[in-house]
Amino acid sequence: MWEERIANEVWYTENFVEEELIDDVLKNIENSDTKELDGNEQPHIISKSYYNYNHIKYNIHENSKLVVQIITKLNEVLEEVYKPILIQDINPKNVLQFTTKTFNPQSIYNVHTERKDIYGDFVFVHYLTTEEGGELVFPNEVMLMDHFNTFPEEKQNWEQFKEKLQTQPYLVGPLAIKPKRNSCVLFRVGSAHFVNAVRNAKPGCRAVITGWPFANMGWKDKYYFDAESKN
Repeated sequence: MWEERIANEVWYTENFVEEELIDDVLKNIENSDTKELDGNEQPHIISKSYYNYNHIKYNIHENSKLVVQIITKLNEVLEEVYKPILIQDINPKNVLQFTTKTFNPQSIYNVHTERKDIYGDFVFVHYLTTEEGGELVFPNEVMLMDHFNTFPEEKQNWEQFKEKLQTQPYLVGPLAIKPKRNSCVLFRVGSAHFVNAVRNAKPGCRAVITGWPFANMGWKDKYYFDAESKN
């Protein structure tokens, strides 16, 4: 059953899909190639906020039963507050819609949000492992200032990023969601959020299936820039 953690913004549930499906995905992650993505080295899509995580080169669409279960569960909320995900609108080549990620000991994702005109209106994170730390944090003003005190270079990135958004990001916290196996969080695109480091992290920890199911393929050639771009 879904819980509305922040009114009309953030929803959370446990026992999201069948447990054996998670075991299958974790095995595929273990047997797949990974690419470490680091914000100091990679081009950025819109935001220049620092990040570090592993992109898993595994096409989750190969597990059609899992994809259908995820869509079905997400639609329990989306049918009420937005519109349902239609299976015909899911593109196996669109990594934004469904992808798998893991963390390393140095992994983190500093404060950011996304543009609705690129990513669509909703994002989900399905946790495959339970971790200490690695929380998804929706800050209030005090928490955001604490974040900037810890990562002072991020304040300028955030201010520059806000200028590029068609709609201004907003704060909905305080809320922190810990990674718990087979739980899922669904939230609206637009609110500021960040991800803490995992404590006592090992390579491949904090495994998730995540995505923006209403994103289209236009993101590949639309608003894409690197650190040198003035766009």
